Amino acid sequence: MSQEASNARYPQLPHRLPGYSTWPQLDSSARRHGGRFGPTPDQVAAARRWVRTITALPPSEANDLDVVVSELVTNALKHSASGQDGDITLRVGRLHTGSIRIAVTDNGPRIGQDPTFLHWPEADPGLDSGRGLLLVSEMSRRVGVLGEVGGPLTVWAVLDRARNRG
Repeated sequence: MSQEASNARYPQLPHRLPGYSTWPQLDSSARRHGGRFGPTPDQVAAARRWVRTITALPPSEANDLDVVVSELVTNALKHSASGQDGDITLRVGRLHTGSIRIAVTDNGPRIGQDPTFLHWPEADPGLDSGRGLLLVSEMSRRVGVLGEVGGPLTVWAVLDRARNRG
């Protein structure tokens, strides 16, 4: 495919995507953790257990965290090469405010799949699926995406612990 045809088919995006400059930075004393999880559906539950263990949140505060981790990992496995014998990288960090930043990085587009760019959907009660990112944005203080069309994407969310306290 010529460069002209490629540019017409896949619009150029800036190297820095909206949200990049607002990516919540961890301070030097923040606790950080990273893990890799495989392409099978059971890895969603494994990722959720791992995040619960490292954050050490009591069950009463971990419900939103469970949903956000489940949705982000499931989307990466379902819509990217991560679900085709790949993996996902899951990073967790605590911000100085006590909030928790979750970031899931996939392996880019599936083989044979046109590169696409993630967009946050509008609420549509008629859909059988497609509400995951909407849930993530409602449960999170901030959300965003890092990456370029055709490459790996990182979807991140910041959860405010105070929201979940009884």
